[in-house]
Amino acid sequence: MSSDSSDSEKRLLAYKVIVVGDGAVGKTSLIRRYCVADYGSNYKQTIGLDFYSKEVLLPGKQDVKMEIWDIGGQQIGGTMIDNYIMGAHAIFFVYDVTNKDSFKNIEDWHSCVRDSLAKHARETAEEGAAAVEPLIVLVGNKADLPNRQVSDADHMKMAEMHRMESCVVSACSGERVNALFTQLAATLSGVRLPEDALNLEERVVANLQLLPEDCVGPGVSGPGGGKECGKKKKGKCAVM
Repeated sequence: MSSDSSDSEKRLLAYKVIVVGDGAVGKTSLIRRYCVADYGSNYKQTIGLDFYSKEVLLPGKQDVKMEIWDIGGQQIGGTMIDNYIMGAHAIFFVYDVTNKDSFKNIEDWHSCVRDSLAKHARETAEEGAAAVEPLIVLVGNKADLPNRQVSDADHMKMAEMHRMESCVVSACSGERVNALFTQLAATLSGVRLPEDALNLEERVVANLQLLPEDCVGPGVSGPGGGKECGKKKKGKCAVM
């Protein structure tokens, strides 16, 4: 069989990604920015669960389907959280870099998720199977806003303490959002990305045209009362 034929017959890989964190930290905006290149300027609380998916083509003609579960902020400690997390390949813990409380509450989210994962591990062990060990990622959102309350040092300290991968993004401007999900898809698939692949993702984002009123942030008003993004800051994600 030729290599071309072999490539065309590669099966589609599907990965379940859970996104948790307090309400209003931008979880839905983060997901929508990636899946549909859209940023909703009007906040609407996610009640329970929303589901999104996107297929991406990685190097080597490997198709990957990202199945992204958007968990409402009120679900922490809820009876359904165990069911949502079951079988997850990756879990994003998202907070708002301009809201220190949302960052502190990551500890509660992590404890809740850790208990659920431990429960699933015990149940699968009793069945003689091995539980999926998800990749854990700490994601700071709203990096475009100037009134930041969580420093890079605090972000990295928490990531290291809980052995999380790490990234700071802006769902508003799109900064590092595509790079985050592309790197995650590659890591889960065991695909090595070319060195310039993530830089290309950022160059695509840099070409997007954003209107001031497209972005939402507490206490940051643009001309005419609209909300606006702050200036982009260079950086990168560390999803290994």
